[in-house]
Amino acid sequence: MFNYSKFLYIIFLIFIFGCNDSESENANDNIVPEESDSTWSLIWNEEFNGPVLDNNKWNILKWRPGWVNNELQAYTNRDTNLYFKDGCLVIRALVEPGYFDKDYQGNDYNSDYTSGRINTAGKFNKTYGRFDIRAKLPKGRGSWPAIWMLGENISTDGWPQCGEIDIMEHVGYEDDIIHGSIHTETFNHNLNTQKSGSTIINTATDSFHVYSLEWTPNYLRFLVDNDPYFFVYNDSDGDISKWPFDNPHYIILNLAVGGDWGGVQGVDATRFPLEMMVDYVKVYEKTTVENDVMVTVSVDMKNVNVGGTGVWISGGTIGSGSPGGIRMFPQEGTDIWSVSLSLPKKSTFTYKFRNGYFPTTWSGGWETVPSNCGTGQYNDRIVVTESADKVLNLICFNKCEECD
Repeated sequence: MFNYSKFLYIIFLIFIFGCNDSESENANDNIVPEESDSTWSLIWNEEFNGPVLDNNKWNILKWRPGWVNNELQAYTNRDTNLYFKDGCLVIRALVEPGYFDKDYQGNDYNSDYTSGRINTAGKFNKTYGRFDIRAKLPKGRGSWPAIWMLGENISTDGWPQCGEIDIMEHVGYEDDIIHGSIHTETFNHNLNTQKSGSTIINTATDSFHVYSLEWTPNYLRFLVDNDPYFFVYNDSDGDISKWPFDNPHYIILNLAVGGDWGGVQGVDATRFPLEMMVDYVKVYEKTTVENDVMVTVSVDMKNVNVGGTGVWISGGTIGSGSPGGIRMFPQEGTDIWSVSLSLPKKSTFTYKFRNGYFPTTWSGGWETVPSNCGTGQYNDRIVVTESADKVLNLICFNKCEECD
């Protein structure tokens, strides 16, 4: 039976929340960062209400095909590749055999594909904060949409020294797998050392989701619909080749076609046009830098032959992006190793202790955690942070309690 009052209420919600996803609507679509601790304050936002892109906030790129990553598309400034619809920015990739134009340097080119790419370089750069982008992704083999950031010093220091943070990447031949990554001089895909994580979002190409980054001096945390799935801890000891993320970065939104990753299984031209729809970009700043909590973790290595490279925290969600793990430190005159980590409040993390440093492999050195204190597929240890600093109970390597 048709309920007219309910119908009016739904129309009201669509009007209030802006960009309309006609295929499905997720209860987590409109994410607001946790405010109970007055953690975040909105400092910059773009609602994409049109009718034209705000050139005080955004640059439109004009690139020829193959400029980066051997991608097939040309990026244009035409309203056929970048336009507004239902309160959203639409980045649309088209098949256009024989398309002819000039890039931003004035070079002529021909291309069979066109698309759009925008960034905030020189107009909005930020160090640290929370970045929320609500978007619906295109569906089709050969598509490669991305929401990401580059250090503003790229023009002087180059890539990857400037640092790259990939908040969201999706390749069309791996439907519904969302990737988050970082690239630095030490950790990048050219060396096969990039730090990456992924999660499955079954409706990534059917409905809108909020792709988020929480960035502090101590960590990068990647989330979808407020659900964390990837975490990078800053254990660089000031080495900018490992952590160039204490400098301003700018935001990039683009939809590539083919390329070194997106085109691994070719391009399905029958799926065009491809559309990436972006409802909003919101940037928040922490109202207090002391919002995180310190968690001290200790392990007793009694009766264990400790490797020459020491003991590390690895695996689980704390060390998910780095096979090597996070270094622990010995307490003089004891068999105890410990480390204090700055972690977000009211969050759950998993980990294991690892005897030795293995920077390029997930094999070797792992403790065997008993089932009565382990969790998940790999029987990891678990810690739940609260609103205050905490010191975890000392436990024995391979055990749930202290050493005998």
